Amino acid sequence: MNYKLFFQRNLNFGKRLIRLHHSNAILFLVLTLTGFILFSTTFRSVFPAIRVMIRDVHIWIGVVLCLPFLFYLPKMVKHLNTLKKRKNNRINLYLVLTILILLIVSGFLLTFHRDFAPQVSTGALFIHDFSTWFGVPYVIYHSITRSKWFKKLGKPAAPKRTLDDPIVIDDHNPIYTRRSFLKAVSASAIVIVFLPFIARWFRSYLPASGGTGAVIGEGNKLKPLPTPNAKSAPPIGGGRRGQFRYYTVTEVPKLNNDNFSFTIDGLVKKQNVYKWDEFVKLSRDVQVSDFHCVTGWSVYDITWEGIPLKKLLQQAGIQKGAKYVKFYSADGVYTDTLSMKQAMMDDIMVAVLMDGQLISQKNGGPVRLIVPKMYAYKSVKWLNRIEVISHNHTGYWEQRGYSKDAWVKS
Repeated sequence: MNYKLFFQRNLNFGKRLIRLHHSNAILFLVLTLTGFILFSTTFRSVFPAIRVMIRDVHIWIGVVLCLPFLFYLPKMVKHLNTLKKRKNNRINLYLVLTILILLIVSGFLLTFHRDFAPQVSTGALFIHDFSTWFGVPYVIYHSITRSKWFKKLGKPAAPKRTLDDPIVIDDHNPIYTRRSFLKAVSASAIVIVFLPFIARWFRSYLPASGGTGAVIGEGNKLKPLPTPNAKSAPPIGGGRRGQFRYYTVTEVPKLNNDNFSFTIDGLVKKQNVYKWDEFVKLSRDVQVSDFHCVTGWSVYDITWEGIPLKKLLQQAGIQKGAKYVKFYSADGVYTDTLSMKQAMMDDIMVAVLMDGQLISQKNGGPVRLIVPKMYAYKSVKWLNRIEVISHNHTGYWEQRGYSKDAWVKS
């Protein structure tokens, strides 16, 4: 990369295109790095406080990335005319432009996801992911094979003089050059590196095996296991469509009969503390609802079984002055809040079973809150305490920039 081009004026057409190309490459590199950081579960656990900042940087880099693209559009026809006899270069140009357009459009939809129905965000996320997992390996391959050192490495040695008859080159006697061999090796290496990640991403869009959740009791050691309601197994929702992406801001808590407790306290007339064997005896209802993450993905038609939050609060008895309900996670860090009016909605559930099976440890089990009409950061994982309070409380992600207005657009 010739950095001097960024500071020179009165460049000819070819060098102006090179400068645009280099600008685009730098922005795409930063966009890729911030995107992979946001995708990383490890990053979410180790550096949750700066995730919102990284997200904002990612969005603004995406906006700035539009500028080289807009500057290029008036020059596109002239550029294509120079590539009339260079088929491979034209194909490369079309691929790069397609990747950029898909990333820009899908990124716009994801940035303003609150203004669209969840189905739009789900489709946009798939396109964004697909463009990333196809585009990044291709851009790496393109960068390697167009670099000066690669061209020098692929340059054939000077031919030796010979008195033999010349070789006839045709379809039956092709020449496989050193450059072609190195390109094939580079492409194979890139595919081998990225294939496991692409396969894992693709599996997230496949139907859940048998439409059910994880194996009963996975990750947690609790006895007795709850007996599913007849509406849960088989699930009346038909089994969930889509796959969860698992995020956490701390170590995943490991729960068993000795350390599990579920508390309802605060401004209530009757405080309750349940051990696991007592909690599983509580009367449970069944409902079918969808689950929407603020990052764009959704899981549809999940059959949840648990205790309606409204019922738990009514049984405890609400004291005068109670205005909010605060939820605590067993990880000791995560909290969130609903107003009393929100908490009394019929579909908010303290869930224990998902599609007829105990909610797995990595998905927030054995007990998690489900707030179907709001984004999932309100659905507290590893729920172990409900406190009725008189003042508003700012939840974990809301302290770090998320909106307190978590409603999903219907």
